[in-house]
Amino acid sequence: MFDSAKTLADNLKAFQAECEKLDPECSKIFFENLATLQLAEPGQERAARAQFNAHVKAALEALAAEA
Repeated sequence: MFDSAKTLADNLKAFQAECEKLDPECSKIFFENLATLQLAEPGQERAARAQFNAHVKAALEALAAEA
C-alpha cells in the first residue's frame, strides 16, 4: 500500500481509504484526531500522544455506548 514515489499526504489518503473500507466509524475517529499528533511542537510529542489517546478513547467509548 505504501508507495515511496508518492508524498506522505498521498499515502495517508490511500491509507485512510483502506481504513474506511474496514471500519468507517473507527477510521473517522482516528483521522479526526490525527492532527493532534501531526501538529505537536518539538518537545510536546508525549503530551500530544496523551491527548490523542484520550480523545480516541472517549470517542470509542461513546461509539460503544451507542451500540
